[in-house]
Amino acid sequence: MPIPKYDEMYNDMLNVLKDKKEHTIQEIRNYIIKVYNISELEQKETLNSGRNLFTNRVGWTATYLKKAGVISSSKRGIFSITKDGLELLKKNIKIDNNELSKFESFLKFKGEIHNKKENIDNEDDKYTPQEEIDNAITKLNSELESELLQEILNQTSDFLENLAVKLITAMGYGKIENATVTPKTNDEGIDGIVLEDELGINTIYIQTKRFDKDSGISRPELQRFVGAMAGKNIKKGVFITTSYFGKPAIQYAENQNIILIDGEKLVKLMIKYNVGCYTETEYKIKKLDLDFFENI
Repeated sequence: MPIPKYDEMYNDMLNVLKDKKEHTIQEIRNYIIKVYNISELEQKETLNSGRNLFTNRVGWTATYLKKAGVISSSKRGIFSITKDGLELLKKNIKIDNNELSKFESFLKFKGEIHNKKENIDNEDDKYTPQEEIDNAITKLNSELESELLQEILNQTSDFLENLAVKLITAMGYGKIENATVTPKTNDEGIDGIVLEDELGINTIYIQTKRFDKDSGISRPELQRFVGAMAGKNIKKGVFITTSYFGKPAIQYAENQNIILIDGEKLVKLMIKYNVGCYTETEYKIKKLDLDFFENI
């Protein structure tokens, strides 16, 4: 099942600690994995930042309960229940942020001590701060992806060929000075060539198709590209389109030395490697270094 939100695990964490003993964060995670039957694959899910989703949510579950004063931590990764926590469990209710808001320390942590809301448990409060940042970045990147694709479609086919060569080299395959866009005449179905080494022993051939998003690439298009590669005895090919690849084309490519990049993947790679876009602002997230305080 999907990984529960941080506030959906309040009861579970307190149930682990209700024996009044100290428990490690790993023991708590193992309990929650069992309760929700979280698969190994789900346990490996990550945020856009690369941080583990499950670990992040359990961590914030502990943080919120700790800020409410219902659990305490003697040292990093070790938790126990408090008197307030035992009293909260005795209510036998589903604990949420509304319930935690009855504790002044929780309100202070949430920055609402002077501006209490009637209902703290709203939809915007379902995600951890890390997830909120990731969600905001996802939305911004989604908008940028749409803008990039539209700008490419506004350009000529020649522009896409040059873009393809710049993107492949930006990804670390060869150098831009060893990459070329082939002339229009007698290109034999090859739009770009990237030499991965100075001698050209390893060469990547590129084919591009600037198609409308509703016009997919068919199998015959790939077959012609493979034929052009075979004529040059080239083993590596990249086919880039602004649209999409039909299922027969994808199945055909699986048995060939071709990498397919559709419009969606194209703009994602452009963002990742800063091609056609730039970093406007960077934010650094800092965390408490407990080792510093333990070892100084």
